[in-house]
Amino acid sequence: MATITVVILTYNEEKNIEECICSFKSIADKIVILDGFSTDQTIYIAKKNGAEIIQKNCGYFERFSYGLKTLNFQTDWILFLDADERLTPASCEELKSLCNRYADTSTNGIVVNYRVEFMGRELHYGASVLHKLRVFKPETAFMEDIKLDQHIRLKEGGMIQMKTYFIHKDYKGLKAWSEKHVTYAQWAAEDYLSKKYFKENIELSGLENGAKIKRILKYKIYYRLPAGIRAWLFYVYRYYLRLGFLDGKEGKLFTYFHAYWYRFLVDAMIYERIKDGLVK
Repeated sequence: MATITVVILTYNEEKNIEECICSFKSIADKIVILDGFSTDQTIYIAKKNGAEIIQKNCGYFERFSYGLKTLNFQTDWILFLDADERLTPASCEELKSLCNRYADTSTNGIVVNYRVEFMGRELHYGASVLHKLRVFKPETAFMEDIKLDQHIRLKEGGMIQMKTYFIHKDYKGLKAWSEKHVTYAQWAAEDYLSKKYFKENIELSGLENGAKIKRILKYKIYYRLPAGIRAWLFYVYRYYLRLGFLDGKEGKLFTYFHAYWYRFLVDAMIYERIKDGLVK
């Protein structure tokens, strides 16, 4: 039977951590919390649920990389999670089966599907489903050193994709959600300008196929459309063509804020930086 270490990055996640751990506990052989010195009850709750705690005062990418480099993984697979992510009974069963089946093969990664939960409703349409490489064998993968949309990339070997879904529950109220996305918009604007003016490379190697396609479409097509109009077109695509309206009022709000408001804010921040002469 293949063994699994679950690694979770945390900072003040007392509201999430127990539910997160309980969702996968039946298939985990070891649980490691990489914590950024939480000031709430995160550590107490995690220890109570059988987790090993490692604390390091650094950023998200640095903490993840530190864990990969310093932990002596004795299991066949590593499952990486954020505290606001959950497995379901069906995804636990499928993941354990895939880990067993591919443990002694050249398949080194498993791509996970996520359904987003927004305002208490699990979304099914409007391109709300996420796909991420989150399960991999020790020493076969790394995380990108970028601020936004970091992906785990394989160094070698192949990957397969799960059929069942994890749940992504990052909604902590519209105020917190919107404040977080203002920061994301700043990072997205900086990323776009670095690609356009400083000719930074668009990295694709080792990404799962969905992430490759999205990255190509974003830089090669979306950003070549007129600013302002492209956010509206993206909203129309997701709400009407990808059937976002079938997720009810919550689906409409999510699609509007995520596909239109957020993307328009990115364009506004790009314009502001160019207008203020912050890029040349």
